[in-house]
Amino acid sequence: MLQKIIQTATASAIAIAALFILTRIMGKKQMAQLNFFDYVIGISIGSIASEYAVVRNIHISEGLTALVVFTLFSLALTQISIKSYLGRKILDGVPYVIIENGKIIESTLKKAKLTINDLLEECRQKDIFDIAEIEFAILETSGRLSILPRSLNRPITPKDMQIPATYQGLCTNVIIDGKFLENNMTTIHITPDWLHIELAKKGIADIASILLAYIDTSGALHVHCKEVYQPAY
Repeated sequence: MLQKIIQTATASAIAIAALFILTRIMGKKQMAQLNFFDYVIGISIGSIASEYAVVRNIHISEGLTALVVFTLFSLALTQISIKSYLGRKILDGVPYVIIENGKIIESTLKKAKLTINDLLEECRQKDIFDIAEIEFAILETSGRLSILPRSLNRPITPKDMQIPATYQGLCTNVIIDGKFLENNMTTIHITPDWLHIELAKKGIADIASILLAYIDTSGALHVHCKEVYQPAY
C-alpha cells in the first residue's frame, strides 16, 4: 500500500512539473482570450497528466510524449495564428457585428449561434437594458461582447452636459499584417491606389511593414507599423 502511495505521489510530482514547464512554454493567455480549441487542448493536457499520475500501466515516457505532442501542436497553431492573417481567421474566426444603430442583425446572430436571450443577458451584464441605446455591439472571437453605446448615452454624456454630439461609428481596418483587406476597402469605397498614395504621404512605401492600418469615421487614415528588431551586440 505504501509503495503504491509513493508511486502515485512520484508520478503526480512529475506530471505537475511537466505541466508547469509546458504551460510556461505555451505562454500566458487570459481565460477570456482562449478560443474553444485552446480550451479543449488545455483540458486534454490536464486529463493526460492526471491519467498518467494515477494509472499504473502508463509508462512515464508515454505520458510525457503525449503531453509534449499536445503542447507542440498548440504552439504550432499559435504561431500560424500570429504570422498569418488567413490562418488567424480560420483558427480564431472573425468578430460579428450583432447590433448596429440599435437594431439587432438577426442573420449575424444566427451565424454566431447566439440566441436572443444570450444577447440580452450579455447586454445586461454591460449595464445596458435597452437595445436602442446601443450604437454597435460586436461579438469578439473570444466570445465576449463589446458594446459601443450611442453617443448620448455614454457615461458623463454630452446629453447630460446638454452638448450636441457628433456621430461616431466603427473604424474600418484596411491593412492587417501587411495585407489589404479588400472587402473592407470596398465597403468604404477606397482603392489600393488611393491607399498607396496616402501611405506615401506618411513616408511608407512597403505595406508589408504595416501591422495595422484603419480609417476612422472622419475618413482619416491611421497606421501602426511593425516593430523593427535590432540585433543585440
